[in-house]
Amino acid sequence: MLSTLLRLSAAAALAFASTAAHAACTPGITDDNLIAPGKLQLSINPTNPPQQFVDKDGQLQGLNVELAAELGKRLCLPVELVRMDFPAMIPAMAAGRIDGIDTGMFWTEERSKLMYMVPYAIQAISVVVAPDSGTKIATENDLIGKTSAVEVSTYQMNWLKKLSDASVAKGGAAVEMRTFPTATNVVSALLAGQVDNALLVDSVARDLTGRGRVKEVLSGLGTARTTLGFRNKTVVDAVVKALNAMRSDGSYQALFDKFGLTSMPADQPLAIAGPGPA
Repeated sequence: MLSTLLRLSAAAALAFASTAAHAACTPGITDDNLIAPGKLQLSINPTNPPQQFVDKDGQLQGLNVELAAELGKRLCLPVELVRMDFPAMIPAMAAGRIDGIDTGMFWTEERSKLMYMVPYAIQAISVVVAPDSGTKIATENDLIGKTSAVEVSTYQMNWLKKLSDASVAKGGAAVEMRTFPTATNVVSALLAGQVDNALLVDSVARDLTGRGRVKEVLSGLGTARTTLGFRNKTVVDAVVKALNAMRSDGSYQALFDKFGLTSMPADQPLAIAGPGPA
């Protein structure tokens, strides 16, 4: 059940910005537009550093965590981050359990019809292998016939499936794809020798490579926008206004510079992309 997936606890949900700070301004979103009065609840999956992760003290850290905090200040509204695995997020929002999704979700046309999606970053897919692996992967076609680990219900899983299906349609071999609930599980399977390679979001791959845990052998696959997602039009309009204020005063770009991620190009708007929910 969805209720069992919403793992709310002191360690699983963090409220950002103090009550005193919010008292100094008027919230930009009224309670009738929120799931719970007086706060904005966003889901997050903290297994993707440096986007979002848990530090040694059990605290949420990362770009998306700090972005949520800044949005809360500008909306004069506490933001509560609810930890859950990615496959549960869209059903949870559709069921009225959360207001939105803050986990670096890739934009797709299908998803843009289920929620209001706001692209705010650019990311791609990287292929990684174990540090001591001799596996040679020079192009995406070298994934054909190999065993790949990937996080379930993600953009990278769908990208890999399309690659595999296209090979099979031409009479070639398929990719043996093994899916796991989180990026942490994906990396664990790779290091345990259960798969030949793993597909990760590029920022996660760079972080793990920098710490010597994996070796990145291919990058820049399937470059696309990553987004925030919301169920309510009033909420998303307020968030878009806050994001554009951040862009104007430089705090948006400073956040991306801090974590080494790629912001939206200056000529592309921070705005709803797609039709939104019917």
